[in-house]
Amino acid sequence: MAETIAFLGVARIQDQAILATCYEKSVLNEEKKNYEGALASALERAKSAYPGWRDRASCDEGVLYTFADPQALCLLAVGIRDAQYPERVAVQLLREMADKVRNSQGDELLLEAKSGSLSKPLRKLMMDTMRTYNDAGAQDKTTEVREKVDQLKGIMQDNVKKILETHVTLESLENSSSSMSSQANKFLKQSVDLRRQIQFRNLKIKALCGTCAVALVLYIIVPFIS
Repeated sequence: MAETIAFLGVARIQDQAILATCYEKSVLNEEKKNYEGALASALERAKSAYPGWRDRASCDEGVLYTFADPQALCLLAVGIRDAQYPERVAVQLLREMADKVRNSQGDELLLEAKSGSLSKPLRKLMMDTMRTYNDAGAQDKTTEVREKVDQLKGIMQDNVKKILETHVTLESLENSSSSMSSQANKFLKQSVDLRRQIQFRNLKIKALCGTCAVALVLYIIVPFIS
């Protein structure tokens, strides 16, 4: 019985060099040509690929998924005979393979490697990946759990961000409140000082008026007394 995962490939985006290919043992020459042709077409579409760029293309009765690694250095490809194979599982396969290829070969080697030179060094890694992902049902459950965990992480991060933003807002309000309270106290103190100054001025005016009144009375009555 033919396996679901028929082909894996690694290509360099910059010069479209196909660095490594791996086929399931039942794949015939005609099927190989179809997958290689589909990968070449995907590389044409990926000339301006960004990290995480991905593409889906029909290939015979199956499908070819491609994915740009986090550095947009290499394009990873998986050829699947079953067109109903879950896309999220295929993308998870390519993400994992991108990490494993980079960890095993390094960016420098991936930049300098010649076409086909990594097929042998990466053969075991790619064969193991094929075996792991042939059972789409089991991998779909695992991928679903991972997605839910990632989603939960995202929700938690958003909640923490909101809490921090709320804390900053409360702190700003507290600072504003303290500033307003300080300004209010300063205003009250200035009001009290001003009121005292007015009262003192009024007392001085009253005293001056009283003195003038007394002087006027004395000025009027003194001649009569004399």
